[in-house]
Amino acid sequence: MADSNSASTADASWQQTWGSSDFIKRWANKSGWQAPIREVQMAMVLRMIPHLIDEPIRILDIGAGYGALAAAVLRDRPNASAVCLDASEAMLKLGNERNRDLKDRISFIQGSLETSDWIKSVEGTFDAVISARALHHFTENQRRRYIFKEVYGIIRDRGCFINADNVRASTKSLGERYRRARDEYLDQFVRESSGGKTNLAEVRAASPSTYHGPHNNGYLEEELAWLREAGFEDVDCFWKFTTMVVYGGFKS
Repeated sequence: MADSNSASTADASWQQTWGSSDFIKRWANKSGWQAPIREVQMAMVLRMIPHLIDEPIRILDIGAGYGALAAAVLRDRPNASAVCLDASEAMLKLGNERNRDLKDRISFIQGSLETSDWIKSVEGTFDAVISARALHHFTENQRRRYIFKEVYGIIRDRGCFINADNVRASTKSLGERYRRARDEYLDQFVRESSGGKTNLAEVRAASPSTYHGPHNNGYLEEELAWLREAGFEDVDCFWKFTTMVVYGGFKS
């Protein structure tokens, strides 16, 4: 009975967040007080894709939301195409609306990473599989560990998997140090970019609430070990700012 109640609670929570078009609109339109860091994080994903910039590569964005990362890759690579996979119908609808200029190069497919059935939702293989701030949600029964293995199976030779995400600090005290360092950096950025007219606290207060439950971040070293276990080579953390990371690996 407890398991049934937990599942019902989780489903209700999902419907109020990722299943809600109103929540999705708030999520997409929030001011993004972490944007200065996330812009660098996204740029590192683009730079770590190993193929030449004009190669006609095929990309899969998993947990893609409305396709912001995939769209950035396509605008950087004029001959690339992308498939965006997400469980939220509302997100996919928004993705189609926001990326009309890329309609011949980007497609949106509904599928959940909760089980390996998502593989059936996408066709063929890919030169690069990417993801941004999505996989930290998948921790139950080490689900992320198996996602890495599933991803490896659909990546072509010379391909890669690059993940931009959040990880857990190794200790509680380090986590507190990280939060303080992040907030001090962002507060200085906001003050300087606004000419002293506002600060981080005011920007946060003005941002619409998009709370969707606690993050289930994993430990970085464990994530990297799982990538090696899946078969990836040259596995590393390519960029890190406090608990925000870009990591991945390659397939020879």
